[in-house]
Amino acid sequence: MAPVVVIYDLSSIRSIWEGRIIKHKERQKKERERLEKSALAKINEDWNVRLERRKRAINMYIQRRKDQLNGEMHVGRNNLTNTGKDGQLIGYLSELRKNIIIEERKFIFELQGLEWKELPESLKDKTYLKEWHIKKTSIEIIPSFIVMFQDLIVMDLSRNFIKELPAEIGKMTKLKELNVSYNKLTSVPLELGCCENLEKLNLSSNLELTELPFELRDLQKLSYLDLSSNQFLSIPICVLRMSNLKNLDISNNKLKDLPQDIDRLSELESLFLQKNKLTYLPKVLCRLTKLKMLAVSGDDIKKLPTSLTTDPNLKYIDLRENPLESLEDEMLSQLFEDDDEHQDFEKDLMQMYFEDLKERDTAPAYTTRVSLSLQI
Repeated sequence: MAPVVVIYDLSSIRSIWEGRIIKHKERQKKERERLEKSALAKINEDWNVRLERRKRAINMYIQRRKDQLNGEMHVGRNNLTNTGKDGQLIGYLSELRKNIIIEERKFIFELQGLEWKELPESLKDKTYLKEWHIKKTSIEIIPSFIVMFQDLIVMDLSRNFIKELPAEIGKMTKLKELNVSYNKLTSVPLELGCCENLEKLNLSSNLELTELPFELRDLQKLSYLDLSSNQFLSIPICVLRMSNLKNLDISNNKLKDLPQDIDRLSELESLFLQKNKLTYLPKVLCRLTKLKMLAVSGDDIKKLPTSLTTDPNLKYIDLRENPLESLEDEMLSQLFEDDDEHQDFEKDLMQMYFEDLKERDTAPAYTTRVSLSLQI
């Protein structure tokens, strides 16, 4: 029997294997792509985590730098003894970094406590101070070395025993706010008029102030002036020259009348005249077209100009009169330790009302004549 020769078509076999190889390679490629995509997602996730951590670290670093640049020092009554005060001050200051740019600092100095009778000498070296808040101390004299604090913007010296301000205060041309309320001042230095950037001045409750130097007329950026609780017989002439004044409080003085040229204060928005000796209000007040709040309670006002009460720009008039007292007044008086706190409360209450009017979308188009009361 002749042998059987099996003949295969190699070309068909080759095509089958080539097809299988191609499919295998395609499967491998898809798997690689799948793995690559999966790895990329994980890489992206890892990088996002790293970036978030880095961002938080940067923010924390920036915040620490800000804390160092805006370093605050608080010297409170509980931290004081009768001796070694300068040493304590140096100790506080030594904790601050020395290698920072002074121009970028906002260094706030706070001092409280009746134990303090004078400012520490070591304060002289800290001329980069931007704010002083010295309250409720026994300090009577502000030393002349304040002239070195050329970057000072805010000086709050309220509720101390200060008898006078040094002439050197006129060199502090960057000063924007000065508060010397509740002290023992009997006069104000004319050099204060050189503080050309002053915007807010509080001289209230010094009790013995009777006049202001004419040089204060140069305070043309002043928008807020509080002269309440002193001994002024009239509005000082320099005040009538402060063309940008918006808020004037000269309540609780001894005013008998208002000057006929008070309309010079064309930007005036609030005027506090309560607790004086006024018997009438001049018609010239009607020319203050921006006036929105007028307080004359506690005076002897018998009559108001008709045009004043119908002025659509004037939103608030306080006409409460003493010595009448309501039940609410008696209840209010029990909430405060002294008359000063009560007066401050009344002023704040009226100012809040005034600010509320500003914030309303539609303010009333009529004058409100009010007698304030408070529900306790």
